Amino acid sequence: MIDNNTTSILIGNKLEHLTFGWTDYTLFVFLLGISMVIGVYFGFFKKQDSTTEYLLGGKTMSFFPISMSLIASHISGVSLLGVPSEVYQHGSQYAACIFTSFITCSIIAYIYLPVFFKLQLTSIFEYLEIRFARPVRLFASFLYCLSLVIYIPLIIYVPALAFSQATAINLHLIAPVICIVCIFYTTIGGLKAVVWADTVQMTVTVGSLFAVLLLGIRSVGGVTEIWKIADEGGRVVFWNMNPSPFTRNSFWGMSVGMSTTWLVGIGISQVSMQRFLAVPTMTEARKSIAFMAVGLVVVKWVSVFTGLIMYAKYYKCDPITAHVVSRSDQILPYYVLDVAANAPGLPGLFLAGLVSAGLASMSGGLNTTAGTIYEDFIEPWMPDTPDKEKKAATIMKITVVIIGTICVALVFVVDRLGDVFQVSMSLTGITAGSMLGLFSLGMLVPWATTKGAVVGSSFSMALMVWIIAGAQWNMALKKLIYKPLPTSTAECFLKDDILNNHTTTMPTNVSTVDVDNEPFILYTISFMYYTLIGCLVVMVIGTIVSFLCGAPDLNEVNKDHFPPIIRRFLPRKKYTEVSLHNVPTSLITEKSELMS
Repeated sequence: MIDNNTTSILIGNKLEHLTFGWTDYTLFVFLLGISMVIGVYFGFFKKQDSTTEYLLGGKTMSFFPISMSLIASHISGVSLLGVPSEVYQHGSQYAACIFTSFITCSIIAYIYLPVFFKLQLTSIFEYLEIRFARPVRLFASFLYCLSLVIYIPLIIYVPALAFSQATAINLHLIAPVICIVCIFYTTIGGLKAVVWADTVQMTVTVGSLFAVLLLGIRSVGGVTEIWKIADEGGRVVFWNMNPSPFTRNSFWGMSVGMSTTWLVGIGISQVSMQRFLAVPTMTEARKSIAFMAVGLVVVKWVSVFTGLIMYAKYYKCDPITAHVVSRSDQILPYYVLDVAANAPGLPGLFLAGLVSAGLASMSGGLNTTAGTIYEDFIEPWMPDTPDKEKKAATIMKITVVIIGTICVALVFVVDRLGDVFQVSMSLTGITAGSMLGLFSLGMLVPWATTKGAVVGSSFSMALMVWIIAGAQWNMALKKLIYKPLPTSTAECFLKDDILNNHTTTMPTNVSTVDVDNEPFILYTISFMYYTLIGCLVVMVIGTIVSFLCGAPDLNEVNKDHFPPIIRRFLPRKKYTEVSLHNVPTSLITEKSELMS
């Protein structure tokens, strides 16, 4: 029989008695208050009346807060809730992110960053204009802003859902409050407020993660016991070397597929590049990347091990199968409230960390979306006046409020959708491959032309929409199902209307399909490869079309548009030879006399 604490909790399908105490509420409100104070400080006492100040922090930021802000921006509540749930249900293959992180950050440091840093562009999409043409830039900017507007409500919804479960406060009340706080300090404080708020929030998030980790280890009986139970339950999965792209997740899917996905989220992201350019030198920017790589690995591995701890704690009494939690994304907050029940304030601190992660991602998205909209769609229409920079900062602040309000409204739409993690991955896959392909085509293929970029990206978008929409449709029709690893409720003490001894038996990496009506093969491709496929399509089609339509003379291309690894193979500029003429001796003699 399971321990008494678990038994006393698993007696129904509601979490009504697992709620915050006054200490939890105090710490939660205190953290949100700190974010607002930071915004007030940088908004009113350290005014930022130019685009350089508002978007790049005056280029005086140090690498440490920039690194912390980058980590915070890319570890949202979706990741913190989704990774442990993924490990709990499908195994620890996600731990291969250690390779993903260092591969991704190395490529960024030596391919994408040198180009952006040398050109010093406020908007990374300006690169597409000077490399190709303005329509390519506007197309990419529109896709980027659209993806952020769709993604921000998702990353706010997940921690708000967890908070509403722990407090019994209605989701529709807490989500707008969280958004309003974020809109406030992002609007008045600019990048400096965002970076320092992210740093504080990230510190709290990591600290609470480790605290919950230690409590979980103690509750199960130690690391050895956790590893033993997880291994016996088939959760320790790392070297699944199946090369098939139809396998839901494998070593290759994680290390290769996620590398391309992270390249989009970090390497060609306005959120990230805006921060990289906020430091004064390339050395500082690369320090930020290196520190970020280590930070990402640490946080991701803690999340992976948390998933293993959750399995070791509930392997004979699965809260998901027992319907104690209504969806898999809720198992982490349930586990936190369970193991930290006797640690006043810790559940509040942990959920404050989850909300902070959402705030970090939202603030970064709002700040860079405002900058992108201004630079690409508003600035060309602005007259050159002495107060243009001051007006620009005001316009961007108004844009943050408008975009933030739209995101608040979309949170209510997200509440009507299905699996948040699956929806977010699918929406990202539609645009991510095309975006990465456009920048990679421009930087790695000197022969690429505007026509190649337009045709390649358009074809990639159409293909990915077809594949992803088809896959989602077949999943909705239950024609394509990925079953989780086995779980059990054999030792649960539950209500009579909940079935005991229920065990799933289908392995995680095999899809279950209706043999009489199997989906089209492309629909069964793992979502881990969506970005990679989209990127390769752009580069292959773009290169072919460029050659068919007439590739440019490499002697005429601007070397600043390419990273050093490509620049060294470009031909050196040829100097025009000027024929020498004989100068008459009389002219030389006359010039000498005048000089004397």
